[in-house]
Amino acid sequence: MPNADTPVEALHRLYDGVWNGDDLAVADELVHPEYYIHDREIAEETRGPELYKTLAEMTRAIFPDMAFTVHETISEGNMVALRWTMTGTHEGPMFGVEPTGTAVELSAIEINRFGDGKLVETWTQSDMLGLMEQIGAVPSSGEPTRE
Repeated sequence: MPNADTPVEALHRLYDGVWNGDDLAVADELVHPEYYIHDREIAEETRGPELYKTLAEMTRAIFPDMAFTVHETISEGNMVALRWTMTGTHEGPMFGVEPTGTAVELSAIEINRFGDGKLVETWTQSDMLGLMEQIGAVPSSGEPTRE
């Protein structure tokens, strides 16, 4: 039976419980067994609530103090768009970059599709270049490149 949450309520519960809290079980309740996130290699191996929880655990391993702020939520039918910002401290290896201890901020826009009252699919566009600049993995756009 589908849960009683609207898609917007379900997403806010997922962010509060899984991303900003330590209640991964919320994903078991609100994420569809066939959940898929586009543009993430891990999605080729895993689906459903396990994929959602693994993404949160992987992110928390890099940024143990991560905190997500949802700025806007736009909903139409079974689709929900979010604009969010994640803040945290780079304390775990990421893309071959050892921990820097740097406080970072990552902004993103996310589109989510729901079916049967559960999250089925996500598309995320985040400022990964800005994040990589913050941890020193690439020169910032204002710095000259070294030769």
